[in-house]
Amino acid sequence: MSPLLQRMLPWLFLCVWSSGYAVAKLALEYTEPLNLLAYRYIGASLFVLPIIWYLRLSLPKWSQIKGLMATGLFLHIGHFGTLYVGMKLGASANIMALFAASQPVLIILASAAFIKQWPSWRVWLGLFLGLSGAAWVIGIDMQGQQGYLLGALLGFLAVLGMSVGQVIEKQRKMHIHPLMATGVQYVFAMLVSIPLAWFVEGFAFTPEPTFFLATAHLSIVNTVVGIMLMFAMVRTGSLAQATSIMFLVPAVAALIAWPVAGETVPLSAIPGMILAMAGAIWTRRVSK
Repeated sequence: MSPLLQRMLPWLFLCVWSSGYAVAKLALEYTEPLNLLAYRYIGASLFVLPIIWYLRLSLPKWSQIKGLMATGLFLHIGHFGTLYVGMKLGASANIMALFAASQPVLIILASAAFIKQWPSWRVWLGLFLGLSGAAWVIGIDMQGQQGYLLGALLGFLAVLGMSVGQVIEKQRKMHIHPLMATGVQYVFAMLVSIPLAWFVEGFAFTPEPTFFLATAHLSIVNTVVGIMLMFAMVRTGSLAQATSIMFLVPAVAALIAWPVAGETVPLSAIPGMILAMAGAIWTRRVSK
């Protein structure tokens, strides 16, 4: 891999990850949240399974599959399902991306809870800054919209669920090829989300080109390409750099949400975004 491409990997990953919020908000104009969850993992499974077959990866043991399914409930069903329901209720893509800036501190808190250790005040300060910034933006952004506050709360719970899932997955330390582990979780998410969507919402979508493009982006670009970029960064040693710039997710997501979802950030909300990103930067520094 060329040095230029290696330097670009973290920034490509940042853009791919940040794009998911606005594209999901756009797709939800044509379908329901649990339907979107099912379509996302149908597409992701159909795309990643042939790659696993081509690479002739070994199937994990049943005990390992059960562990992957358990973490998949948090990382895929819980996180994205809650996120999409929150957006459908009225929460903006911008506030959902803003909560993502609090993920590093939530991972630290979840890790501390698993080992029954009280985190230092510095970690709590990072969480306070992040949530204060989010509260600032919510107060300005909601503008009396019914469902916005509940949707925003679900967005925070989505990030919290993903943080817990990542801690559980890290502690299990299963010796499985990352692509195989991802494929198992995608198939599990598909098998759970299809009957869930049918039972709660029924299958419904508006067959517009925008819907198919948005769903394809979530299934392939945001889900599969994002994972591939992460694997590439692990191999090239660029993952630490990607982690160091993830505090920019809210800003990049806001730039994407403007043309894609028609969302704009009021000038009065910018200090809140800066405060939340400052919390993420603070957390990264104190956790080193």
